Amino acid sequence: MGKRKTKRKPQKKLKDKLDTQFNCLFCNHENSIECKIDSPNKVGILTCKICSVSWQCPVTYLDEPVDVYSAWIDACEDVNQQRRMKAAQKPRESRDDSRSPPPQSYSEDRLDPFDEDDDDDDY
Repeated sequence: MGKRKTKRKPQKKLKDKLDTQFNCLFCNHENSIECKIDSPNKVGILTCKICSVSWQCPVTYLDEPVDVYSAWIDACEDVNQQRRMKAAQKPRESRDDSRSPPPQSYSEDRLDPFDEDDDDDDY
């Protein structure tokens, strides 16, 4: 006669912990952004320990600190894209006028200071 087979207890699946500290986009320090979720007020709060940048966004019961951080990155990208669009819409003439001197007319009496060809005077 053989032994009775014993059933093994099912192993518990370990849930991976997600990060709550991230890299700052403004000061580029590692693990300086701390993310907290205020569930009763439904607000996610990011703060940097180094440069004191803070940002808040609304959260749901499903959101994790990673979601708040990714929403912050998306918001920063949106702001940068809007700035690029505004800079592209500005007329270039107003920017170029401030850099270049006004054009000067040179007469035959005055020599052009930028003329490097001495052969032109012979003709």
